[in-house]
Amino acid sequence: MSNILLLNAPRVDVGLVTETWTAPSAGLYNLAAQITEIPPSCLSIVVNQNGSPVYTAPTLTPTQSAIQFKVDLDCANADVITLVLSSSNTNDTMLESVKTNVSIGQGY
Repeated sequence: MSNILLLNAPRVDVGLVTETWTAPSAGLYNLAAQITEIPPSCLSIVVNQNGSPVYTAPTLTPTQSAIQFKVDLDCANADVITLVLSSSNTNDTMLESVKTNVSIGQGY
């Protein structure tokens, strides 16, 4: 499932989702996210810019249930930014086992 992000509008989602945002103009932007997972398993978190990875989050350890990060982005007009959550563990596919708080802002 793909969700569309809006500039300066935080969004909360549950489940393995893909968040998409298109830069309205060239400039400096940032993507900030906090992702919680219950129980921790093998969640993969990647931020792409025009389909190429620009950030891959470290794998959560068995004692870690959340990760928070901010990615700085230098975008051209109409660059497409995606935050992709995926997992090979079936526990992560259950609704509400993964919760994402994400926002796109201007500047670094």
